[in-house]
Amino acid sequence: MANIHMMGDSTMKRNNFYSYPQFGWGQGIESFVNDGVLVFNYAENGRSTKSFIDEGRFDILLSNLKKGDFVICSFGHNDEKKYDESRYTEPFGEYQKNLKYFKDEVEKRGCHIVYATSITRHQFKDGVCVNSHGDYPKAMLEFARDNNVTCIDLNKLSIDLYNKLGEEETKRFHMIYPAHTYFNNSEAKDDHSHLRNEGAIMMAYLFVSALSKTNDKLNELFIDLSKENMVDYKMLID
Repeated sequence: MANIHMMGDSTMKRNNFYSYPQFGWGQGIESFVNDGVLVFNYAENGRSTKSFIDEGRFDILLSNLKKGDFVICSFGHNDEKKYDESRYTEPFGEYQKNLKYFKDEVEKRGCHIVYATSITRHQFKDGVCVNSHGDYPKAMLEFARDNNVTCIDLNKLSIDLYNKLGEEETKRFHMIYPAHTYFNNSEAKDDHSHLRNEGAIMMAYLFVSALSKTNDKLNELFIDLSKENMVDYKMLID
């Protein structure tokens, strides 16, 4: 069975107890894989396509690939930060160039790459969730079309979901909560970018559900969402 390697930023990152209750949607994806599939998460806080390459993080991922493995790539949150030359990329310039570099290097090793645009921030204007990522989702979708690779538009999917559920209802997906909500952290949070567990699971669900509507071979590694629940609840009674 092939493995999945995830590369991206803090919205995808695997978090541990120290940052609880923060979760990345890369952690959420583990709830959707078939038995025997391993998920290796290389996503890291604050990274862009540029810094992920420059810091040697992509080289580490490549060194761990085995022929037939899969890579899920999602960047954009930090590529857009013009004030930081170590991370910033032009959406229709260096950003697309880096996406192509990822594809070429992964495919050289006999592996398969799938892309996902950045999840939305919990950013509303006059009651409407708005795109906070500028041209980066468009640039990734354009790159994917021109290079015949699958790209799941998580930016649009998450914006559409947030507009359906509303501003207050979707706060539960993010690190937005009053003081003393969690036993390991007494401080209040008002972080509209990063996810809690429910948000991570939801973003992963959006990804897997959208992927299932394509003919991409990555589908083989995920559970079939169209099947009925196979849990034997009678055995769970105490």
